[in-house]
Amino acid sequence: MTNRLQNLAGWPLLVTVAISGSVLSLPAASQTRSSSTTAELAIRRLTRGINVDVSLPQAGSPEKVLYDPAQYDAVKAAGFQSVRFFVSATDDPAIYENRFRDALDRDLAVIICVWGNREWSTRPDTGIDAFVSIWSRIATHYRDYPSDLVFELLNEPAGLATESDGAGSLSDGKTAMRFLNAVIPVIRATNRTRFLAIGGPGFNGASELQEFVTPTYLSYKLKDGTGFEDDDRMIGVFHLYHPYGFSHWTTSLKELPTWQAETEALINEAERWSERWNKPVLMSEWGAWASPCHSDAEFAGYLKFIKEECERRNIGWIYYCAGFNNQWGFNLLHSDRGWDQTALGVLTGTRAPVVDPMSPLINSEFVWGTNHWSPLGTAKISLARDAGLSGPTALKVDASRSEQAEVYQQTQTREGSPPGRYLISVMKGQRYRFSFLAKPGRGDGFIRLSLSSVDSPTDRFWISDPIRVYSGKQAYTVEYVHHSPDANNVRLAFLFGEKDQTILLDKIDMRRVESR
Repeated sequence: MTNRLQNLAGWPLLVTVAISGSVLSLPAASQTRSSSTTAELAIRRLTRGINVDVSLPQAGSPEKVLYDPAQYDAVKAAGFQSVRFFVSATDDPAIYENRFRDALDRDLAVIICVWGNREWSTRPDTGIDAFVSIWSRIATHYRDYPSDLVFELLNEPAGLATESDGAGSLSDGKTAMRFLNAVIPVIRATNRTRFLAIGGPGFNGASELQEFVTPTYLSYKLKDGTGFEDDDRMIGVFHLYHPYGFSHWTTSLKELPTWQAETEALINEAERWSERWNKPVLMSEWGAWASPCHSDAEFAGYLKFIKEECERRNIGWIYYCAGFNNQWGFNLLHSDRGWDQTALGVLTGTRAPVVDPMSPLINSEFVWGTNHWSPLGTAKISLARDAGLSGPTALKVDASRSEQAEVYQQTQTREGSPPGRYLISVMKGQRYRFSFLAKPGRGDGFIRLSLSSVDSPTDRFWISDPIRVYSGKQAYTVEYVHHSPDANNVRLAFLFGEKDQTILLDKIDMRRVESR
């Protein structure tokens, strides 16, 4: 059997062919090949990918950094050839268009996956209607995009479970498959040749793929009478986080002597599904907490084993993840330091390229209220709507003149956080630029910025000169060169104690710049 995972670089240049109202991009030589080979080519295009799990100002999670095109530049330079990201079931599909175009402009294939609504777990009938609605809008909006855009229908249905879930919830496999049966005909009405990635219920495990993604449970029929078995543009999807103590915690593989056999058994299930239904398989999420949660040697050995086992079986893969935030244990792309070379050496064989710095800050445009920004002293914070700065919301700070009146962001502490991972850091000899939009409530205002160690926040290693905030919307920047040793766990604070004042803040950014 030919290796379906080899790089497409050896194939002829892409040509564009219009088919049934959609646009299909395939190598010219493949147009006469069988339908199974067509699906194999799709897997070749998607494999060696990475999840870029970040937010947009309009959508996403307050835990994640905002999307920056530099993330895709970094992904391309690192040797990945596809990206995967989530879209929310409640959002206008048009807001993701820049992410699609940015990826396609860099010759990165794109796989998008809908992240469902938790309410679907307790109200599946209503949830199915909502699920059909979002996919109808996505399919219509992106119907003319090339086949380098792939639709993955639903991410980990069991992840939508609530405390009150039961037999009728999305933790129930039959119920989860009702969602997929309802939506596939809707997508196929406008995207007849679009590649669809279909996972099973639960957490998209290999066992669920083999049991449920079958004609028995995926029993939809299109208007022409065709269904699951006839669809040559369908890809089976599974996720692999095994052993869980290693992937999501700091347990050493030495304490898990049967992990390789157990992991191989799960991959074998996905392979059997592929052979049974003559459809390719994509492992669209897999990975583990990186350094310093595990040693480089053990982490590299884990990645190498899974990657080679999948490639030996012609199973494609998309690693999880790049972006998110610097504190996230799975994140391989640090906003300041760049790529994790240990992981990159295994995944793409690329020497980590120098990448453009990105901002480590989260909820920096206050779409999610005041989440992850904390006040101290006389400073009080609230959400300001229609502030006239960036987007519909901004941070409102009311402060009295005092020695302590500040608002800060730092590493989020909670049970189960990856140890040794921090949100904000600075490196010796590097220059950092801070920028933000601001306007005072009345008169002029004054702000200082400061950096300090989270372990001793009152011992500030930098305080800026006062920044005068003039009336009306203004953009402000200030720079700092860090001459001390690297600081890995840093608090960024805005100080307001110069006077009694009200100030609106928005679009806060921090990133390393070239030293002058």
